[in-house]
Amino acid sequence: MFGVKISSIGIYLPSKRVSNYDLEKIIDTTDEWITQRTGIKYRYIVEDSITTSDLALYASLNAINNLNNEIDKIDLIVLATNSPDYIIPATASVLHGKLKTKTNLITDNTGSMDVFSGCTAFVYALITASSLIKAGIYKNILLVGAESISKLVDWTDRTVCILLGDGAGSFILSADNSIDKGIIDANVGSDGTKFDLIYVPVGGVKEPPTCENLSDRYLKMVGREVFKIAITLVPSKIKELLEKNNLNPDDIKLYIFHQANIRIINGIIENLKIDPNRVYNNIDKYANTSAASVPIAFYEALKEKLVKEGDLILFSAFGAGFTWANVIWRL
Repeated sequence: MFGVKISSIGIYLPSKRVSNYDLEKIIDTTDEWITQRTGIKYRYIVEDSITTSDLALYASLNAINNLNNEIDKIDLIVLATNSPDYIIPATASVLHGKLKTKTNLITDNTGSMDVFSGCTAFVYALITASSLIKAGIYKNILLVGAESISKLVDWTDRTVCILLGDGAGSFILSADNSIDKGIIDANVGSDGTKFDLIYVPVGGVKEPPTCENLSDRYLKMVGREVFKIAITLVPSKIKELLEKNNLNPDDIKLYIFHQANIRIINGIIENLKIDPNRVYNNIDKYANTSAASVPIAFYEALKEKLVKEGDLILFSAFGAGFTWANVIWRL
């Protein structure tokens, strides 16, 4: 049995930044309306030629360049995304091919897999990758959350387009002799009866794209229902996890919530009576980057030196499916 450490971390954001004022020019909205209801001021959007695997590549190379220790190779790539380059193959395989030309850490013996479970995907992937390392199956895993989710957005639908942004974040996870490092505990769940609260109706085998249904190829979201579920479900599951481990909210040094909506985050804070100073938010700068939001937020928290080795962190996410996951992690 091994512990798991975050050997390195990286991010990448597209060059194009879109403000709320920019959106005022194309849809019926205002900066004030968006800010009050979501906390969002800006989002980054990919150019047409850039794909999710490109964002993942740049974030991965950033993490590799930030490595402080020498590792022999990366055994597995796990990519969390909801905006894959293709239906088949996994975007992690496309990323593998791109990385193999850039670094000797990636070889033909490096596996690759996608985790495709809504905005929860990165936290699911963190649990999966960490478990493989703790079990001694792999030593080093590249874990990436990457989204070009703007390509699934109808830019005339103001209920959705104001919320989302593109970007990528990556962890390099490594085995550590200290078994106390890494995941202390986690809980996950889903309610598949609510799958259509956040979904893309057209594009899969159930509803292949045709000339008649192309208007339904965009992301649909029942925002009010998502809000009502999230502000009650997420804190209840976090409370269960903390109580199971005999922890109080103040025992957690830093909370990294999926950056979905500032009102949801504030609702969770209020419900759990968390000190807001223990919660890191950057939704104002990047909007909801789906599976990339947790690693991007944690990267910035580390850069601001908000946590140190030995601190407890809680990663939490919810999203399409309807899915949720929480992880208590010792840095």
